[in-house]
Amino acid sequence: MIELIKARLGIDLPIRTVGHYLKRWGMTPQMPVKHAYEQHPAHVRQWLDEEYPQIQAKAKAEGAEIYLGDETGLRNVAQHERGYAPKGKTPVIRLNAKRESINMVSASTNQGKVRFKLFAGG
Repeated sequence: MIELIKARLGIDLPIRTVGHYLKRWGMTPQMPVKHAYEQHPAHVRQWLDEEYPQIQAKAKAEGAEIYLGDETGLRNVAQHERGYAPKGKTPVIRLNAKRESINMVSASTNQGKVRFKLFAGG
């Protein structure tokens, strides 16, 4: 933002001033929505319009349920730790030195049924 202002207007503004202007204009700091580069909306739309209805019809004919699955990993360490203390006195946070992790595979239906399995290792 600062570089854009400098390039377009030739003005050097401190980041704090830019923040004040953004606040006055109704802007707030927000977490951005993340989209994968590999995402292909046209392919997704085609799959939803053409292939998924065929899968639904086959599942209905067979009395089957359709599950959509994913996997994730969990760890017992925080990624964003912050502490406050008087100036010059670094805060000390006691942490568990033993790191643990667990993985999960889960699947759910459009009706809200969920199946999952927890396991150690990859």
